[in-house]
Amino acid sequence: MNYPQLADTIPIEFGKQFISFITGMQNDQRISLKYHFSEASGDVFAEVKFGKLAQGPPGHTHGGAISAVFDELMGACCWVNGYPAMTAQYTTRFFKPLPLEKEILYCAKIKTVDGTKISLKAKLIDETNQKYASARGLFILQDMEKFKQMNLDTGNTVPSMADIHEN
Repeated sequence: MNYPQLADTIPIEFGKQFISFITGMQNDQRISLKYHFSEASGDVFAEVKFGKLAQGPPGHTHGGAISAVFDELMGACCWVNGYPAMTAQYTTRFFKPLPLEKEILYCAKIKTVDGTKISLKAKLIDETNQKYASARGLFILQDMEKFKQMNLDTGNTVPSMADIHEN
């Protein structure tokens, strides 16, 4: 894809350090995804293509698959900006059915941080800026000790910011 929004961004690997529903086991027949981070704005982007295993309506992407990527994208936006957080709630609004195998761009940004509450907004667009869906999320800042304990219980490690930014 050739999106101007990706100029001056750096690729990030999110989900490599732990098991993730979206980025855990790559399967281009389901979801092909590459994350990018803008250090200047703090925005996170994902180049995505949904394969045939992400089908909802015939020939089009399942709304749950689109929503799941929004959830992980907004979580990634929190983490790479230094806010270890978990989803409290998010909503997805759909504007147009998304054909399978279409290369598309997700964009997420933090709107506000108020104590432990982090509000984000995100959108899903194509190369012509056509909007397919948008999302708003509320994430809650977590104590790193909580994540460490959760990971001890599963045998994983908590990713550091250096791990996430690593190519």
